[in-house]
Amino acid sequence: MKKKYSLIAIAIAAAVAGTTVMAMPAQAAKPSITIWVDAPRLPGAKLYAQIMKNKVNVKVELKAQGELVQKVALFNRVKKGWPDVVFGPPNDVSVLRDAANARALNDLAPESFWKDMEAGNKWCLGEDGKYYCVKNDLAQTVLWVNTKLMKDFGYTVPKTMADFEKIGLDLAKNHPGYSVGALGAQGAYSSWLWPSQCPVNQATSATAVKIAPKSPKCTRATTMINKLVAAGVMSTSAPWDADFLETYGKPNKVVMTIGPSWFGEFVIRPAGSWAVPAGQITAAPMPMWAGEKINYSGEWGGGIYTVSPHSKFPKEALAFAIFMVSDKRNVVDVKNPDGSNGAPTFPASAKGNALWKAKVSSDKYYAADPYPAMLDASKKIFSGEKPVSYDSNSAMEGTFSNELKKSKDAQAALEAFAAYATNLAKQLGYKVATS
Repeated sequence: MKKKYSLIAIAIAAAVAGTTVMAMPAQAAKPSITIWVDAPRLPGAKLYAQIMKNKVNVKVELKAQGELVQKVALFNRVKKGWPDVVFGPPNDVSVLRDAANARALNDLAPESFWKDMEAGNKWCLGEDGKYYCVKNDLAQTVLWVNTKLMKDFGYTVPKTMADFEKIGLDLAKNHPGYSVGALGAQGAYSSWLWPSQCPVNQATSATAVKIAPKSPKCTRATTMINKLVAAGVMSTSAPWDADFLETYGKPNKVVMTIGPSWFGEFVIRPAGSWAVPAGQITAAPMPMWAGEKINYSGEWGGGIYTVSPHSKFPKEALAFAIFMVSDKRNVVDVKNPDGSNGAPTFPASAKGNALWKAKVSSDKYYAADPYPAMLDASKKIFSGEKPVSYDSNSAMEGTFSNELKKSKDAQAALEAFAAYATNLAKQLGYKVATS
């Protein structure tokens, strides 16, 4: 009998023990995300990984922006390898702005965040009204001015493109050896063609694009470029090419130039680039084209964060992007390899932008506060330019820049680009308007 009761007791104890184990909640696995960033975003990404180490496992990988679309296509084929969130060039949003390649993000963050991003995040808004990415920064073009050289030569800051041309031609005549800028890479497109509203990359719908290089809004820009190139005051090289650096950049012979808001920190200031001394440089508003009521800006860059639809932790992936665009620890405080602090580019987040303004406006490097001109231009980026699903940036840097360097004829270069881009567009099923 005792044995029987012992067996029953053991059975009851085992059942109770089993019930107890089953009732205990399973410990949730710590979220883990992989993020891809380029070099300028690397310090902020590493800081985020350190901050989150007890809450989220964050693996940071350094990737060139140009790798993104090709890599995602490969991962889609092999059905593995997707990172959780990536930083990429702005035009990638047209390729990634669908459910197969990017997750819609509206439900992952409070409405207050999307309200904060509203003005700067239009590039990421899909036709369904959902956001498929987060814009990191704006790269609006402004007029960068060397106040010392302008004063030395007796010039005033040009308010119109005609005045810009007049100063350039006067430099050629009376101060040879000085420059008003460089056109290589994205220079001609972002600083001249886009602000002039030249229709060579204007998506009018998801399946239609306008590529019309002979439009008057194109030819007025190419005509002026050709005059300045012929006069020897505008280079067909990129602003960081060795020949431009040696002839104009390092000798501090760029009197003024149209360029993106990041030029000050990445091109004009660094010791390895133009190295213009402190107290000489500031930003001024974009000059106005004749007959216009708005002095439009173009945009050279302005990266995006995209969250993979395959991410197991999409909310944590988006949280990284939110940190990068709006958190003071990245926008203002993060330590950069060159000794500077904070994000180097104009934040698309209104909250982040207010923090960044205080940093830039108090920077004694600049001859005057460059922020007001940047803010003005950020509201005037010509919105006719919209993302397309082919690599127009590479075509501009390749076909256009190569032809311009060879022929010194911006119109011929633009028409060569247009022919190449038209072919790309048609291959992807776009209907192309040429007028």
